[in-house]
Amino acid sequence: MKFDTSNIVFSRPDNRRNIILPSYLTQKLSNYIGIHIGDGYLNINKRKNSKSVDYNIEYTGHEVDEIEFHEEYIVPLIRGLFNIEPYLRIGNKTTVRTYFRSKAILTFLKEVIGIPKGNKRDIEVPPIIINSNLKMKKSFLKGLFDTEGSMVFKKRYREKHYYPTISIGSQSKNLIKVVKVFLDEIGIKSCVCYNLRNYRNGKVNFEHQIDISGRKNLDIWMDKIGFNSSKHLTKYDVWKKFGFCPPNTNIIERRKILKGVVDINSYYGPVAQPG
Repeated sequence: MKFDTSNIVFSRPDNRRNIILPSYLTQKLSNYIGIHIGDGYLNINKRKNSKSVDYNIEYTGHEVDEIEFHEEYIVPLIRGLFNIEPYLRIGNKTTVRTYFRSKAILTFLKEVIGIPKGNKRDIEVPPIIINSNLKMKKSFLKGLFDTEGSMVFKKRYREKHYYPTISIGSQSKNLIKVVKVFLDEIGIKSCVCYNLRNYRNGKVNFEHQIDISGRKNLDIWMDKIGFNSSKHLTKYDVWKKFGFCPPNTNIIERRKILKGVVDINSYYGPVAQPG
């Protein structure tokens, strides 16, 4: 179904930059929506002592583990969807930030796609994704887990971290419920925990979490959904090559492990020297 964008107002900067808006839901747009639900932010700010209004759209990530994902995937994706060139900056507190301003794009995301501005505490999956086909849902999940998801390998009953778990948590119960439905439709088994206590800054918050555990489920995930983020892909590559992946490593360390520059066993104590 074609989007109705007839009521979207383009600002003068939008027209000057030849901003475009998607006409239909595509896999790239679905993926972008997932990225936005994971790490995106919409806001409208009035400038002090001025009648001007800023229509801000931004995405944040970890400076080391996610700058490559921002540079090589998020920025080109935004450019291709909207014909706009986002800014990419390294911020304080080890964060990378991709951002741009556009009245037309923000209004499109809010009014046509159904993404709210401001706080995402109770964020939901937009109806346009819920009512889409399985390809769109898979693309959405890839974007969501690329940004908000995690992948860890646990020891369980062995000495090294071999057992895979893909997880995502949110304060929005509705988001987690819909993600669970999508995973069931795709055929990926998962476990959901609701109302987990989370203590931050002296306050109690409740979070809801989905875990996708075990080698079989990871194989299905990589076959049917996969990742675009090197943060996750380098962990997967280490695990595939060695059968385990040490915790608390960054993307630079994992690439050194894969190239043989660093001995993976050194993360488990001193490496024995040949006698």
